[in-house]
Amino acid sequence: MDRRNFIQLLGFGAGATVFSSALVGCSSEPQTELYGWAGPESTLEDIRLKVISYAILAPNPHNKQPWIVKLIDPLSFDLYVDPDRLLPATDPYHRQIHIGQGTFLETARIAASGLGYKADIEYFPQGQYANTELQNRPVARVTLQQSAGISPDPLFGQLLKRSSNKRDYDQVALTAAEQIELQQFNADTSDSTLVFKSSPKDQKQLSDWLTQAMQIEVGNKERDAETIAMFRVNDAEVAKYRDGFGVAQSGMSGIKKTIAETFFLSREKMEKDPTDFGNQAVDMTKSQSESAATFALMITKNNQRIDQVKIGQAYCRMNLQTTAMGLAQHPMSQILQEYKDMLPMQKTFLKHYNIAEGDTVQMLFRLGRAEPVKHSARRAVQSIVQV
Repeated sequence: MDRRNFIQLLGFGAGATVFSSALVGCSSEPQTELYGWAGPESTLEDIRLKVISYAILAPNPHNKQPWIVKLIDPLSFDLYVDPDRLLPATDPYHRQIHIGQGTFLETARIAASGLGYKADIEYFPQGQYANTELQNRPVARVTLQQSAGISPDPLFGQLLKRSSNKRDYDQVALTAAEQIELQQFNADTSDSTLVFKSSPKDQKQLSDWLTQAMQIEVGNKERDAETIAMFRVNDAEVAKYRDGFGVAQSGMSGIKKTIAETFFLSREKMEKDPTDFGNQAVDMTKSQSESAATFALMITKNNQRIDQVKIGQAYCRMNLQTTAMGLAQHPMSQILQEYKDMLPMQKTFLKHYNIAEGDTVQMLFRLGRAEPVKHSARRAVQSIVQV
């Protein structure tokens, strides 16, 4: 039996674990230090660091954890994009990276409320910069204010349960009531528009497009290398880097995980010839998209840096709300990426759904039900903090 067939027999899909989403996250299963995180760091005395120990759990592109935090005074810190943790091949204008800044900020805001603090967020305190550049300016300043009367955000209890679930779903669409509840939730907390696609025709069309988009994604040496660099082939790499993701995030565990990592995964082979890795990504994307009966789009009227950050906040809240409702959520945003090879298909997608000129589909994700998965690794709080 060759490697490809054996991996399919195991239900593996290593490539899909990496390529299948723009943002990855955490689950409610007990975690060991091997995965880089064993819970918020309760022993920390500095309230800023306590808040940050939650914020690093935010979903973010390829689990790059592209954050630098600079401590300002005892109750405030600035958030910057880490210029060494970008995705230039798949996210050439850093739009997704800035969405990941928003998810960090929203997780921090919610965490602060649960710790008895109000988090005031000042966006781009030194001014915005253009979508075509990345400047060494803070994305936001967060100032904490202690308040005995503050109530925890209702989503605080979901911070440790939220995940980006890459398993196959149950092929059951969200009910009309669930969709209305989520649309009202989004309208109450965001300027974005949330649109659901749940008809059999939409499901078939989106499944076809998402599979084709993945085929485009893996058809380039630089894009392959960028993503394989974030794939952790075994527990030793997870422990060493504390970022990226591996087979555990596709739901594999136990003996299957051990066999796959021990006998069938090789960084050297993947980097030398990523063909099989890419084929598995396409196969798994097809399976994932066909297993989902409901997809959702988050659309903004503008697409400046601040809009990207705020949609990150909205997406984060949506993921927490769906968690509270017992739903699985998984971004599948390859078709939204702005590199040249993807633009023709993206144009067809936008035209098909009558997306207005100037509007931007910032996120595309599937919803359904599935068993939880392990969260991806996280770096130590101190690794992103600068005094």
